[in-house]
Amino acid sequence: MLLVGAGRVGTAVAYLLERSGREPAGVVSRSPASAERAATRLGCGVISSLDDAPEADLYLLGVPDAAIEDVARSLAAVAAPGAMAVHFAGSLGIGPLEALAERGLGVAALHPVQACPDVGTAIERLPGSAWGITCSPGLTGRCEDFVRAVAGLPVPVEEADRALWHAAAVMTSNGIAALLATGESILQTIGVADPERVLGPLAAGAVATARAGGGGGATLTGPVVRGEVSTLRRHLEALDAQAPELVPAYRLVARTILAAAARAGRLPAEATGQIEAVVAG
Repeated sequence: MLLVGAGRVGTAVAYLLERSGREPAGVVSRSPASAERAATRLGCGVISSLDDAPEADLYLLGVPDAAIEDVARSLAAVAAPGAMAVHFAGSLGIGPLEALAERGLGVAALHPVQACPDVGTAIERLPGSAWGITCSPGLTGRCEDFVRAVAGLPVPVEEADRALWHAAAVMTSNGIAALLATGESILQTIGVADPERVLGPLAAGAVATARAGGGGGATLTGPVVRGEVSTLRRHLEALDAQAPELVPAYRLVARTILAAAARAGRLPAEATGQIEAVVAG
């Protein structure tokens, strides 16, 4: 196993694979400091360039999305035919690995649906996470074994569907963070200190409820789903008086909840028109 690039996910995956019994052959990276850190964690050596890389049965491309294709071309000059090469980008399939496929390698795009702010956190969070698998023909079994080796859940994703796969992940992860930030701004308006301590447990509870209860649509709650038009009006009146800059954000979120509730069949028919009128502005 050779780690090419020492990004957060690539390094964490290499560590988890090493822990499951795969022996690291080394780390190659444009950043000497990153390479040293990754090699120290993996207990292997730093390799100065791909030209000096030993043959391996598995190549992990832990590089930025924009660099995958160029790195794959460079790696194709030295990689061992029959080996497997993997990148971890969400919105890209196996197209950027074409040079390696032509060299005779099995290629795969394996994207973990997880937030990985640093290597240590990635090591903790990747086990139990879902992985989107897109791979060359005949490689599905090896990819599923790869994902299971890091205690992940393999999910097949067609090449043409990679962008939507990634969009769902990005909207969920960053959407939750953005909603928290908006709620924190509202609480700051009324002088609440450390609003993340107030709303963080609520957000965690909402996610836990959705996971246990059949998904977000099935577990929506609040004034939109209950048809409480008067409550929505009170919210908007208070925001308009004390934090008018946040009114558009509230309306946008309310419309998003409205649409999700409609898709899930959760809207009370008698109040739907009134709710739509209030949140539309």
